[in-house]
Amino acid sequence: MKTLVVIAILAAVAAFAGETVTVGDIEPPSPYNAKWNLFRSGEVRCDRAGLDCYGSNDNAFLIYQGSAINLAGYDGVEMYISYMQEAADDGDYCQLFLAGEDHNYTPFYTFENDADGGAVMLMLDKYYGARELGIEFVWVSDETGVAKGFRLYDLEIYGINWGQGEYENIFTWDATSDVTGHQHIGVDWMLIHPNMNCLSFEYGADPDTQGWWAVDNVDLTAGGVSVLPLQAGGYGVEDFESGGWHQYQIGGLPGEWEIDTDHATGDMSGANWQCDAAAHPGWGYKAETFSPWAVLENDQMIGVDFDTWFHPLGVGEYAKLGVYSSGSDERLMYLEMFHNLYDWYAGDYGYEVTETSWGAIKASF
Repeated sequence: MKTLVVIAILAAVAAFAGETVTVGDIEPPSPYNAKWNLFRSGEVRCDRAGLDCYGSNDNAFLIYQGSAINLAGYDGVEMYISYMQEAADDGDYCQLFLAGEDHNYTPFYTFENDADGGAVMLMLDKYYGARELGIEFVWVSDETGVAKGFRLYDLEIYGINWGQGEYENIFTWDATSDVTGHQHIGVDWMLIHPNMNCLSFEYGADPDTQGWWAVDNVDLTAGGVSVLPLQAGGYGVEDFESGGWHQYQIGGLPGEWEIDTDHATGDMSGANWQCDAAAHPGWGYKAETFSPWAVLENDQMIGVDFDTWFHPLGVGEYAKLGVYSSGSDERLMYLEMFHNLYDWYAGDYGYEVTETSWGAIKASF
């Protein structure tokens, strides 16, 4: 019996001599950094393989190499990503990089820490028209980080065009209205889908009317933050200094939104966006102009701000503001549920942990 016990002790000692001793699910720092891997179907992780943690000095990337993702032909494009991120400190984070056909990958979004899991909806207005969208996820950690890191669950891309989606009227001014100056319109979030949305300004007049409607300094906000993409890039107030949005002549009738017309517009200084029935006297007149598409969350206060000049001259004249929400009209352009990584390449620029002691690791056991 004693012989068997001695043999068992010797075997255990030999086993520990060839392996790193672990504490719970986390092991001391080693030359091995976190790697992107398919943990299971529907869940991609950047972690230490087989462990519920990432390493230190990580700089690992996951880059799309599948068939070309073509965004051309759509006026609004949205990317939806569901994920989870649990980082030890600000030195640990995941970033999304995007590239157009020039293959120049630039930072597009930095994921927020969300240990319970969440999702983001991102408008890709900077890449509209790109016939080969590049996608890359990069996980970075400093020399002391240990936690669960980043998990990626699915990625979806949707497209839609102007004039599509579900229309909701916000207000209509008729020939009895006379409105000049700054306007703030609160929008019931129940009218807005948590998908893509665009504003619509529509002006109409009877054949014998020669009036006009002018708007300027348009801003769309959610929770007090501007979400309207600008023609010049970025988000904020559209001042129409370089032209207008997309427009549509309703029912084939004459109608045009134009910049720098010769009508007096009170105290609206500078270039503004006008729809002018006087340009076609004796014709019925209807024209609609669309803003760029934007993402609006349904749990925030939503508002539209703009300056306006509407001084009706005829009985049939009207000005209308509405919103199109993508709803079921948006088209699925790309779907990745991560059942495998056949379309993705994982790489690592991390370096070995050299001067980090076991006590310096931010971990709880």
